[in-house]
Amino acid sequence: MLSDKISEYILSVEARLRSRFESREKLLLMAREVIRLSGETISLSHRGRREEALRKYSEAVTKVAEIRNIVDSFPELLAGDVGTAFQEVSEATIVLSLYFGVQLSFPKELGIPDIYYITGIADAVGEMRRAVLESLRKGDKAKGREIMEEMETIYEELWKLEYPKSLVPGLRQKIDALRKLVEDTRHDLFLAEVVGTREKED
Repeated sequence: MLSDKISEYILSVEARLRSRFESREKLLLMAREVIRLSGETISLSHRGRREEALRKYSEAVTKVAEIRNIVDSFPELLAGDVGTAFQEVSEATIVLSLYFGVQLSFPKELGIPDIYYITGIADAVGEMRRAVLESLRKGDKAKGREIMEEMETIYEELWKLEYPKSLVPGLRQKIDALRKLVEDTRHDLFLAEVVGTREKED
């Protein structure tokens, strides 16, 4: 009978569906933990607290590996907070490298898709602006210029992925925001240079 075949099918998939549901709940918790740890890594990096930042980052990477193991079994769960977690840990690795010169981890090492790493790069440019402003606050215009050059180069490289065709979902909006961010940072550097020149003249 038709109903017998359907009943047999439902019985055969019930255990997997329950496992998928439980995995989804675990994924959401782990993804939010990665987002939190990555944010703390970035915040600690801005404050120059290297060892603490590296410890938080290490915890985030461990969680990412756990997430990846679940996603390997249920690829359809790679969405929402999970994608955001991958993006945030990507941003964190770039910020760590910026501040402390630690080796940059790439998608293959982190075990995440390229598209999330690329959007993480775009978000990291915003953190680089913060680093420029902090350098200017400390009077280190040379360091500010150095980071600014990095920002401009990264922006140009990301732009290549967007035009004429969008290769990474969600990147266009980020690039539009980055354009203004780069322009504003360039203006801040210019003002710092002008003020410095006038102070020397006085």
